[in-house]
Amino acid sequence: MGGNPASAIAQSHPLHTDNKAPTIKAADVVRDPSDLPPSVGDRAPAVVRVTLTSKELVGALDPASGTTYRYWTFNGKVPAPFIRVRQGDTVEVTLENSKDSQMVHSLDFHAAIGPGGGAALTQVPPGQSKTFTFQATTPGLFVYHCGSPMIAQHIANGMYGLILVEPAGGLPHVDHEYYIMQGEIYTTAPKGKAGLQQFSAENLTQENAQYYLFNGAVDAVAKEYPLHANEGETIRIFFGNAGPNATASIHMVGEIFTRYFPLGGLTSAPLSGIQTAGVPPGAAAILELKASMPGEFVLMDHAMSRMEKGDMALLEVKGPENTALMHAGPTSPTDGLQEVSGVTTADVHEVDHIKLSSAALTVSEPAGGMSDMASMPSQAPAFSLKSVGGLLGCLIEEEDGKVMLKLWHSQKVYRMEAQPFLFSQNAGRFVHVTGHFGSVLTVEDPHVRSYVVDTVDAIKPNCSTKVTFADLKKALAPPEGPVGAEVAMGSMSFVPATVTINAGEQVVWKNTSTYFHNVVDDPTRALNRVDVSYPSGSAPFGSSLLQPGSSFYHMFDKPGTYHYVCVIHETGGMKGTIIVKPGPMLASSHK
Repeated sequence: MGGNPASAIAQSHPLHTDNKAPTIKAADVVRDPSDLPPSVGDRAPAVVRVTLTSKELVGALDPASGTTYRYWTFNGKVPAPFIRVRQGDTVEVTLENSKDSQMVHSLDFHAAIGPGGGAALTQVPPGQSKTFTFQATTPGLFVYHCGSPMIAQHIANGMYGLILVEPAGGLPHVDHEYYIMQGEIYTTAPKGKAGLQQFSAENLTQENAQYYLFNGAVDAVAKEYPLHANEGETIRIFFGNAGPNATASIHMVGEIFTRYFPLGGLTSAPLSGIQTAGVPPGAAAILELKASMPGEFVLMDHAMSRMEKGDMALLEVKGPENTALMHAGPTSPTDGLQEVSGVTTADVHEVDHIKLSSAALTVSEPAGGMSDMASMPSQAPAFSLKSVGGLLGCLIEEEDGKVMLKLWHSQKVYRMEAQPFLFSQNAGRFVHVTGHFGSVLTVEDPHVRSYVVDTVDAIKPNCSTKVTFADLKKALAPPEGPVGAEVAMGSMSFVPATVTINAGEQVVWKNTSTYFHNVVDDPTRALNRVDVSYPSGSAPFGSSLLQPGSSFYHMFDKPGTYHYVCVIHETGGMKGTIIVKPGPMLASSHK
């Protein structure tokens, strides 16, 4: 169907001029995914009346960036209302177009049989309304959207929803039902630019979306309306892909869909045990799962780069830990079960060259208990843990280059190879040993809490040096000096990317994402030496791997410009700059 030039003009030149746009209060256009009617149950066919109102409004596209957009909606939300009917129902739909609209709008129901799915009967000018009626003949989950030219623009601007036609008797009971639709938005400016963004017909026709969204806005179903469940409960997700262009590959990280109704069909048997559901534009799917384990589970389009454009939802599951399904560290001994390899012999040999052998992972206690630590070979240099909270012990380097970790609160000795050493807390139940390139070896010890260790100090090999709680408090204290700037570590960026501080102040980096990151201004560690630099006379710096929620501090004494990276995501453009100005004392000394 051909495009309508007037539709592009209406979006590119809104009623409000650009200099007035900031005064417009952005509406919350996000549809709560739990906002859907209950099952039809076991009722007889009926007449179902639905009224939809088309509204063109400025909404919050990316609240964190201050980005707004002129949405076209049904009932002021994205997606439009979830409509629930029964097979055999007579559905009467009235479309009212607000008098302050700029566009003609209409309705195309994929569940309706007739010209344009109703679009031919519902081309409604601003300030008017029209009604049409159709029979719900086929059970399934169907998309509906605006059918006025240019149709792709109306869909991209938010005019889409789902209608569920349930079979007689309704759907089986589940504990939670959620309503999520994926859509695309095409703007003239790239994602992250603040202010009112304008629609780009060029990007739409080239299928170059600046935003991929669940329920209309960035973080809509991740921060504003995350999904919730308790362990053991069942979940049904009614998912639709509005498009208008891209196929969605829906995947929930760490979960498997127990039932999947492809393309929303309810007349065929569902598939089970599905990892990723393909949903083309203009189609839908019914996804079911059981919340089997507590934690946060990300629902995403497995076209991964779309996560960086806003396409991510979050399922939060509460309940007791289920270590039978997953836990850190090696498996516990299981009587009567044969041990086999899941890979070829060649791959086993390859792995043996690059990671610890099974012998290196064994956990043992010296024959004489803790007192035997003093009898270890005197030629083996030893180290005490410096930045430790409640974790008392020592590291002993053996002649073969391996390292023994003795925890004074534990009856176990851990044999490890990873260097440099990073111990990170994990619910107080595991000791994580992380190497320079991120290799993680875990050994369970339920009696020991573990903390980040950035430095080790050489001491006598008999591990007799004791670390007092005063030492621990001092070691764990942040560096002295005021904080000049705070930098958030997003999924693929430092925010802000450039900060300015005075000499003698600190910068604090906090990992606010769900990924591991680091902060590196060291040419020997960066993937590309040209990506990092620091003033002459200063020293390189860098953090260990920072897990989500953790922070890194660094004091800057020397003025100049520091360019740093996250080595893990350096190739993805995760780079930052620190500009250090002379502090007041330093500046006065040069007068």
